[in-house]
Amino acid sequence: MTQTIAVVTYRLPDGTDRETAVQMFRDSIPRYMATEGLLRKNVLYNEGLGGGAYLWESRAAAEAAYSDEWKAYMTEKYGHPPGLTFYESPITMDRQYDTVFDEKDVPVAAE
Repeated sequence: MTQTIAVVTYRLPDGTDRETAVQMFRDSIPRYMATEGLLRKNVLYNEGLGGGAYLWESRAAAEAAYSDEWKAYMTEKYGHPPGLTFYESPITMDRQYDTVFDEKDVPVAAE
């Protein structure tokens, strides 16, 4: 099974400073901690822009999370619709935890 990375970007409401943006991101963490299939979220910030790089266990899990309801929620929360791009992630190397995920090492379930 190939993991999926989703990169979400959006404009922040006009006048949102870094401190306010980071608090908005913190406030969203419980919602994402409870999201089925989400393995990791890296929050992204650049002046006037927010987003996240999400590591999902599968493309199906990612697509289920980014529903029309999610898009409407994000648009209302930030005042702008989000951008969303999916990438296959066949290998993940993590130096922080000294691990490597390689799809070739994942057993395929019998049908």
